[in-house]
Amino acid sequence: MAKSITLGRYYPGESPIHRLDPRTKLFFLLIFIISLFLFSSWTGFAFSVLALAIVIASSRVPLSYMVRGLRSVVFIILFAAVLNAVLGKGGWTKTLFTTYRMIAIIMSSNVLTLTTRPREISDALEKSLSFLSVIGFPVHEMATIISLAFTFIPILSEEAGRIMDAQKSRGARIGEGKLKDKIKSIMPIVIPLFVSAFRRADELSYAMDSRLYGLGERSVWKKMRYRKSDYLVYLGSLLLLGLSVVLRYLPCP
Repeated sequence: MAKSITLGRYYPGESPIHRLDPRTKLFFLLIFIISLFLFSSWTGFAFSVLALAIVIASSRVPLSYMVRGLRSVVFIILFAAVLNAVLGKGGWTKTLFTTYRMIAIIMSSNVLTLTTRPREISDALEKSLSFLSVIGFPVHEMATIISLAFTFIPILSEEAGRIMDAQKSRGARIGEGKLKDKIKSIMPIVIPLFVSAFRRADELSYAMDSRLYGLGERSVWKKMRYRKSDYLVYLGSLLLLGLSVVLRYLPCP
């Protein structure tokens, strides 16, 4: 279970994607997700597949490691696909497009978290949304919460794996039998996991209080600076957005 969750894990490397400014990566992710919902033809989705393939190859993260992150949500993806095929309108084409959108969003988000440290994501969010502080929106606090959430995902997944191993060593049959039995077998995992999560949250709050978090403006250890490659990615993102808008209203297969 723990090994199948890659969201929130940082994969060390020196790839072109690793060296990009985190604000650039956030911008591209936003544009890519928007383009996914603008594309409505096979031609458009071919361009999105090409863009995603280039990004994954440039990250130099093993594809097998990245695909591993789909294992934990494969049931949700299949359930949504079947539900869309049965109740939705548009036939199998729309079902395939919807399924691909979910997979592409997960894969592109994995690229962001695998090539960017949680602290950098937090700083990029805070910097990008700083204009909202004019209306009193707690940008810094929100960015910190998101950063902590990304940090705790792999920690709690590993904790769940240890709890499952401990329960199995005591003779628990987790994931076996009928659906009702499977649900019951999860409870011995969920309760200790919640206790562990609350304990970690309590320890974190003491650590933040001891460092006077929230009192005054905090300094930034590593300042973000744009490079030529960042401007090129911004340009490519805008071109992708423009292409998605054009293909949205042009008759194409």
